[in-house]
Amino acid sequence: MVNSVGIVLRKTTGSRYKISLLDKNHGRMECVVDSSILCVGSLVSYAFFEQRGGFFLRDVQVIYTPLSLGSSDLLFLHHILELLYYFAPVGSCVNGIFDLLAFLYTIEHMLISKIFKKFFLLKLLTFLGVSPELDSMRFSTIGVLSRLPIDQFSDDLVGCDDEKKLDKWLWHCIWQHPYVSEFKTVHFLEKTG
Repeated sequence: MVNSVGIVLRKTTGSRYKISLLDKNHGRMECVVDSSILCVGSLVSYAFFEQRGGFFLRDVQVIYTPLSLGSSDLLFLHHILELLYYFAPVGSCVNGIFDLLAFLYTIEHMLISKIFKKFFLLKLLTFLGVSPELDSMRFSTIGVLSRLPIDQFSDDLVGCDDEKKLDKWLWHCIWQHPYVSEFKTVHFLEKTG
């Protein structure tokens, strides 16, 4: 058994005991848990083992649930978790993704601006290697923002024109996904646009 921590991305429809999880060291995993009371978005610790090609979690303990973020902007939280579910393949372990989400959890009690949310989505998608396939979508603003450390962001770094370019870039990233019709939170971008 291996001890680890992860964030619950999704509960599998049709089974109370199957979840999708973003593990700190092993990336996205599909797992069977011994408890059905886990909340989506919760940071959990556990021991896991692999058996017959599947991962099983034992001794699951909830470490943290982002209640402030969930109550202030549930749609944003679920949009992030949905993007991770669809854009991070099972077994992928992208450096920085877990820490990016952990950073959001540390500031979730603060008022998060709509510009910061868009910047966060940019960081998330670029960490995942997602970018629009159109050459016309390569804006210098996007390159500059994607290299900016998350803790150094300030709303005044993004002017009105830059925000429009960021909106367009985000939309193109989302709409190129083959399962975009399955997304339940894509209207988050409409709400912030």
